[in-house]
Amino acid sequence: MLKVSKISKRDLILNSIIKAYLSDNSPIGSSELGSRMDVAMPASTIRVYFKKLADEGEITQLHISGGRIPTIVAMRRYWREIFDDFDFSMPTLEINDDLLLKNLCDRLELYCMIFGDFEQELVEILNVNDRFLLLNFSYDEIVLKYDIRVERFLQNLIGVGLDKLELVSAQVGLSELRAKIRELKRGKISFQENEILAFKMFDDERYKMILEPSFATKMSDGVNYEPVFNSDFMGLKLRVLHQGESSTMICAGSIYSDYVKFLNEIREAA
Repeated sequence: MLKVSKISKRDLILNSIIKAYLSDNSPIGSSELGSRMDVAMPASTIRVYFKKLADEGEITQLHISGGRIPTIVAMRRYWREIFDDFDFSMPTLEINDDLLLKNLCDRLELYCMIFGDFEQELVEILNVNDRFLLLNFSYDEIVLKYDIRVERFLQNLIGVGLDKLELVSAQVGLSELRAKIRELKRGKISFQENEILAFKMFDDERYKMILEPSFATKMSDGVNYEPVFNSDFMGLKLRVLHQGESSTMICAGSIYSDYVKFLNEIREAA
């Protein structure tokens, strides 16, 4: 929640502009903003602050005669403040209705992926008749074609986690192992919606990466901006209970999407 004690007129107006844009996705003028604010304030005063905020780079005009919208800089600060006290590392949300979640993603134009835990370590490597290598992890297993060099290399990685093993396999060119790890992780996806938005968020090969659970290793818990996403997009990474299972959820989209409404409607439906 926003801290409203002793809030200045400047911050009150800026927050009101942001909330109005999140709600309507359209620029707002001084008169309309004044009618929507909880505190009575004349349009002339609001216009003075419009100029001040514009000079500070917090708001801008799409057209000379049009209303104002918040800038990307303002939105980033807004989301950081909004989620400042949110514990993203704990499963504070319960999701039991996938249809509701799908409709919510479509309505708010957000990409969402939920996947189960794959935090596990490489426990042992078994040579199967010099034909295959069986990699046993804490909960899963991977089968590779036998190669004595690969076997010797991987023996040194006993106890390494799945994420680090994927990174190492990419660094040393173990393409089969990397592909098998990604396949294993992909099998743990329990929900995915609005994949087409990935094409809008990225203008390079990253649009393929965000469709994979491995993308989560590039994100920190909580709010993520550049360089993970392009400047006008953002993403959230948080722990949830999905269908009773501890899971990770990634939701991403425009920096102007209403992430508070997204999380609140999920919480209300639980």
